[in-house]
Amino acid sequence: MRSETNNSYLEAINRAIEFIESNLSTSISLEDIAAYSFLSKYHFHRVFKAIVGHTTKEYLTRLRLEKAALLLKNSDKTIQEVAYYCGYKSPETFSRAFTHFFSTTPSLFRKQSKQALQNKMTLHEETSIKPIQLSDPTIVEMKDLNLAYIRHVGSYEKVGRSFQKLIFWAGRNLVLSWKPTTLGIVHDDPSLTEESNIRFDACILVTKEIQAKGEVAHKKVNGGKFAVFRYTGPYDSFYPVYDYIYSICLFENKWTLRDEPALEWYIKSPPFTKPEYLVTDFYLPII
Repeated sequence: MRSETNNSYLEAINRAIEFIESNLSTSISLEDIAAYSFLSKYHFHRVFKAIVGHTTKEYLTRLRLEKAALLLKNSDKTIQEVAYYCGYKSPETFSRAFTHFFSTTPSLFRKQSKQALQNKMTLHEETSIKPIQLSDPTIVEMKDLNLAYIRHVGSYEKVGRSFQKLIFWAGRNLVLSWKPTTLGIVHDDPSLTEESNIRFDACILVTKEIQAKGEVAHKKVNGGKFAVFRYTGPYDSFYPVYDYIYSICLFENKWTLRDEPALEWYIKSPPFTKPEYLVTDFYLPII
């Protein structure tokens, strides 16, 4: 009975997190989130903090401000537009919250980010530095994807455990080929988000929506246009790959990012492939 109760709480908090992450630009209350999770508002906040480690307000505030930082870094939206887009009712309220969280003002953060980007662009032009095993991008149109996933929070080094649990669950509950298609959904920029708070979804491709069970949930990824980069090499080299994609390629090609996370599609993965021969496709959602 206790296991069933724990599973129901995990399912409820998964729903709450999905609701929060889908509504960062709108005004939502604790009552709204609790209702979406199917838990009483009188108990929801305690269950949420016990599982997530933060109060609902702390979690929502952090995601909004980190989203704002990404927009200041990677878009041309004005600070006022960023404030409203991230759910703040006024630029002044946003500026105070941002300064308290990042210890710098939004305008100074943007100025420093643009300068850092310019420095990387200049270095690239002078040296043509590029991850050796990264292909030139191709543009693809992808259909919607149905995914079963487990949310991992923390160091990327421990992501493998979530994939192991997910594949074990799939082997018991789904009809799969001998090697399921695995993907990763990257939600955060490690330069902005503390390692202990980094969100990553370990996913397998499924043919239709599945019923959530415990920590395993269903997610639909919107199709559309993606810039796809193929990388050959170990997973621990992903950070410079992402840095090159977002700091150089994004601006060289003048792409506009969609407000959706990047995908990692594992073409050749462990345990049957050595680290130097791993093949991963990086999907960057663009307009």
